[in-house]
Amino acid sequence: MDVKSLKEPISSRTLSKKEQIILLKASRINGFVFPPWKEPPVPSEFHLEYQAEPFLDVVELKFSSHQMEHFQSWARAKDALPPPSWFPGDRKDLVPTMRASRSVDLVQDAATDCSVVASLCAGIARTERGHDSVFYQTIWPHDQPSKRPTISPNGKYVVRLNFNGCWRKVIIDDRLPLSKTNRTLHVVDRKNCGLLWPALLEKAYLKVRGGYDFPGSNSCSDLWALTGWIPEQIYLQEGDLVPSQLWTRLYAAFLYGDVLVTLGTGKMTHRAERELGLEGQHSYVILDMKETDEEKALLVKNPWLDGKGWRGRRPSLDFLMEDSSLNRTYPRSKEATKSNAKHNPYPSTFWIGLDSVVQHFESLYLNWNTGLFSHRQDIHFSWDLLERSTASGSVADHPQFSFTSDVGGVVWLVLSRHFRDTPVDAHNQSDAFNDGTVRSGRDKATDDDPLKGYMNIYIYDRQGLRVFVKDNYFERGQYVNTPQSLLRWQCQPNSTYTLVIDQEDLLPSLYTFTLSAFSSSTMTLEQARKKYPLEKRISGRWTSETAGGNTHSTKYFDNPQYSLTIGHHTPLAILIQTRDGRHPVHVKLVHGHGKRIHSIQSRNILADSGEHCNGCALAEVHDVPPGTYTIICSMFEADQTEEFSLTVYSGSKCVIQPIPRDGAGMVPTRLTDACFNSLVNKVAAPLVPRRIAAITVIVKFIYARTPNTTLALGKDVKNRNPLRVLIETGRGPQKVLLASSDNGEFSDAGTIRIQRVDLRPEMLYDGDIWLVLERLTSPGSAIEEGFTVELLADAPQAFSAGLWRIWDD
Repeated sequence: MDVKSLKEPISSRTLSKKEQIILLKASRINGFVFPPWKEPPVPSEFHLEYQAEPFLDVVELKFSSHQMEHFQSWARAKDALPPPSWFPGDRKDLVPTMRASRSVDLVQDAATDCSVVASLCAGIARTERGHDSVFYQTIWPHDQPSKRPTISPNGKYVVRLNFNGCWRKVIIDDRLPLSKTNRTLHVVDRKNCGLLWPALLEKAYLKVRGGYDFPGSNSCSDLWALTGWIPEQIYLQEGDLVPSQLWTRLYAAFLYGDVLVTLGTGKMTHRAERELGLEGQHSYVILDMKETDEEKALLVKNPWLDGKGWRGRRPSLDFLMEDSSLNRTYPRSKEATKSNAKHNPYPSTFWIGLDSVVQHFESLYLNWNTGLFSHRQDIHFSWDLLERSTASGSVADHPQFSFTSDVGGVVWLVLSRHFRDTPVDAHNQSDAFNDGTVRSGRDKATDDDPLKGYMNIYIYDRQGLRVFVKDNYFERGQYVNTPQSLLRWQCQPNSTYTLVIDQEDLLPSLYTFTLSAFSSSTMTLEQARKKYPLEKRISGRWTSETAGGNTHSTKYFDNPQYSLTIGHHTPLAILIQTRDGRHPVHVKLVHGHGKRIHSIQSRNILADSGEHCNGCALAEVHDVPPGTYTIICSMFEADQTEEFSLTVYSGSKCVIQPIPRDGAGMVPTRLTDACFNSLVNKVAAPLVPRRIAAITVIVKFIYARTPNTTLALGKDVKNRNPLRVLIETGRGPQKVLLASSDNGEFSDAGTIRIQRVDLRPEMLYDGDIWLVLERLTSPGSAIEEGFTVELLADAPQAFSAGLWRIWDD
């Protein structure tokens, strides 16, 4: 059966007003307007009225500086084909044609669009193997009975191309760039030198891509635009690639005409290019595939006019020696090459074994007939990366979609990034191959090789509900920095999934995309639903004073803390995100009455994000009673500065506010450090109130070391003895306890406090007031320890403090 006769599936989704606007805005590229395709043009659109001038397109396409060295002028097709530099002199009988009298052999010369020419060659090779043309019915005017393009009387042509979310109308005139040298600036058929339609199709596509200075892309992206066939990229250098399995998947599909296949090389040294006969960072096309029980071989063409031919090991298959379909001999040795050179004028077309392809080419590009699927759904969306820039681990602000299939089965998802105006310097570099293939885990960005941004599709088993973090995905594709990304997966019946779009290194800008789903059964594709209808977001920062580190740090409670007030029972999610994702972060929700807390017990923790995670962390709880709580935001390492955003997702209204930093609005007084030698377990310092004031005492562990040595045991709180802090008045039997830390219990926390105790001068009538530090030691644990002591008062000059002394009371 002729696969081209398979009916192309059309999306049945009703577009929202927002999607319609996205498609309309995406019509404008590089100063041109390419409206969505509605219907074929009528024949009268191509009539040339009496004494009227032929159709002239408004803007002429650009050339690179190298191409301008050859450019002479724009010329109508009748004067440009066959190329005058190839056929000088009288052109009386030389005219352009839409029909080829022999097999087609397209080549590029001074043009840099190798991927486009390879794409055209791939489609033509399919036709020459007995299938319908994938190109003929994309160019108007054309003859409907023969389904071939025809010469336009008025020089106007309308081309139907697939880009920016739909089929679009591209209008061109028949003028082609004329060269003043023997180099051609457009695609030419080496055997049918007057063949016009490939040059017109090339011109229409290059008009969309910005001009003839287009540096090339990759062929599966080009063929997606030229044919609408589904693009797929296979990185041949991936370690888990099994060549035999790849061949099995492709071979039958290729013979049936289900797939178009092209190749791409990566960066190569000049020596490797000479020895192998390959061009670095270049597109090739696969014209044919053959196999026996012993060997698998591909007929590969280099589309450059004077391109190199393969010089490595050739297949030894006898039936490859003569290929009558191309009327050409393909030798298998250097001697045979010399003796048969007259039969093989174009060595840039050659047979090569599958193993050599996998070894020496970087990428395999495939385009699959959409007619293989009976159902399709498209959804169009925008993504503003200027508005919110967050770490790679968070997907809370990413585009997300709900996908449902009743029957299940194989589903292909294509994410397509819309073309935009081409930057001025973009034509100086290609987006092909190293800048346009599947991202390898070995690849690292360097200043000399800036990334243009990667994109990918993730699938989650979340019933179509929005996802917050990237973890625990069901399936995902590969990160690619080309305009399309494909994910093939097996969908379970009667299932609803969440699809998440991810990106890395895309420049901050507004982007528009189309997500297309292909399947053999009915399906739905819509925006993902929110699990929590309400959202509150607040920005924060870890500074040198508030970057307290993890729970084992003595400065943990210096971290930013927030008050969260909830009016009704609600499920809750708390997400913390940083901008660059360099530091592991953590978030915790605790019973703290909305006040800054200085100690935590496990029973007081309502929700915890678990291990510290780079860039983002999520804490979820199914039901939170009404009340006011405290949120603690931390990084794993102390003293690291970073900005972050804190978002609370809930089912009912909530209020989030920052809690002032410890000591904010209070007057600090730093006492001398309190030091315990190995024989001392209790020290005290006198306090003399000067006025009525409330004070807070903060004691922080700073060191522990063995006596009479400089060997420090470190700042780890695990190396220290438990401590308690007391404020007492009087001594002996008459002493009175005014306040204590942790209800008088000893604690091994890194920071120990007495929270807000009122002192008045008249208290001295009952005896002196003492600040006491007491540690609890075990036999044989004779270590020296040091602590910082700070007092915070709510009034200036509220008290004075004396020196520490050994205390035995």
